[in-house]
Amino acid sequence: MNVDDLFQAYEAHIAGVDGEFRRVFQKFAHRMQCRRGCSMCCSQMFSISLIEAAYISRAIKALPDEERERLRSSAREYVARAWALTSGEEDQEDEGITPKPGARLPCPALKGDACSIYDARPIICRKWGIPIFNPKKPLEIQACHLNFQPGEEIDMDGLIEPQVALLEEWVELKRRAGRDLNHPKMTATIAEAILEDYEQILEDHTAGK
Repeated sequence: MNVDDLFQAYEAHIAGVDGEFRRVFQKFAHRMQCRRGCSMCCSQMFSISLIEAAYISRAIKALPDEERERLRSSAREYVARAWALTSGEEDQEDEGITPKPGARLPCPALKGDACSIYDARPIICRKWGIPIFNPKKPLEIQACHLNFQPGEEIDMDGLIEPQVALLEEWVELKRRAGRDLNHPKMTATIAEAILEDYEQILEDHTAGK
């Protein structure tokens, strides 16, 4: 597996994630508020994997110069504000951002309540909104509160098995990347993936294997 092969495998995986989202969306169509213009979930602070960051970095490099610079300006502002929220030490530019649970900050890719890197968005952005089963917390179902109220009983019949299968596929893809590409176990944020070339970081680690 090389970096291009990894991205092809990643694209196949996210196609499965998107397909499962559409299937579950139809099951709960009368409840779902997810649509263009709703950015309620786009202010959560979270980390993404190196694979996702590298994929975003590749997409950013392919943008027209004006759009790329707009995103980078927004990302720089995000990073400055994130430091204030997470550590209060904005001058520590050599360290990455560690998202603080519960902290909210609009994603730098947001433009007019729409995602400007939609096709390259990370996995959590592709599946958030529908009921999500986490094997590590089997008694807790996560879902957007605009669609389902906290503590509400949700019919998960036919939902758990496909989600577990996709999660296992994702874990295996990251395991293969670690084995074949010398993939370092590191994370980033969307802002950092916009500002830095994580695709090159991944390729450098592969070359140095």
